[in-house]
Amino acid sequence: MNIIIMEKIGFCYGVDRSISITKQVKNMYPRPWILLGPLVHNDIVNKELLNDGYQMLKNKDEINNFKNVTFISTAHGINPKLKTEIIKNNTLVETTCPIVLKNNNKIINYFNNGYTVIYIGKHHHQESDAIIDYVTLVENIEDIKSLQIDSPLIVLTNQTTMSIKDIERCTDAVLEKYPDTLIDTIICPATKERQVELLKHLDSYHDEFDKWLIIGDKLSNNTRKLTELTKLYTTNFHYVENINDVMNINFEGTKNLLITSGTSTPNSIIDEIVQYIKENIQ
Repeated sequence: MNIIIMEKIGFCYGVDRSISITKQVKNMYPRPWILLGPLVHNDIVNKELLNDGYQMLKNKDEINNFKNVTFISTAHGINPKLKTEIIKNNTLVETTCPIVLKNNNKIINYFNNGYTVIYIGKHHHQESDAIIDYVTLVENIEDIKSLQIDSPLIVLTNQTTMSIKDIERCTDAVLEKYPDTLIDTIICPATKERQVELLKHLDSYHDEFDKWLIIGDKLSNNTRKLTELTKLYTTNFHYVENINDVMNINFEGTKNLLITSGTSTPNSIIDEIVQYIKENIQ
């Protein structure tokens, strides 16, 4: 079997940075160390942290009950109101991806300057939850069609892990309805690089690969977007989280396999899967 592994694979900078900062907390701050949610969208990473003595907050409404606690934000950002509540009586270690932080600060600036901010994102995703008080969230074209905005100042931006196709479709729909909208969309560079690389192979070689393997956690939005893009070209793909999922795949007759991953997938998982395929399938 010929295995092609995408050049852009494994952790992105933001995920790697968030994990690194969090692991340093135990040497710098007193217990308890409480994560404000899944640090990154990978179950294995989060379980390792919990096994290492970190805790995860179950209900953000209980923040006011805590004192002298070390809280840790996720890589996806933190709602400003929640941040204000935390730092009254506790320590907050922020691990937000710098790209997400820059985008959120930009959104707040637009909001404070009188703009209605249309935000392409996913409901209840940690990144959109962090900025929800400042935006009008839309997931798709149907949401855009139902908008009723009277403001002369409208700007369009987005959750940084959306797909190129999502942004293109939603931008066209917003401009059709509100032609004077300022477009200030952004896709995380690591997310965009993977999408562009995958689309290049899908456009040129989708008939040449018998199978496409997309590795990532089911909660990972950027991994789901890789799956959605792949689905536009072929049904011969598998969205897997770990080696156990791969063991259930029938590789019989597979000559060419392409492997990619989301930005929160550890290289150790990718290596384990590739090694298993080489040793047991080839």
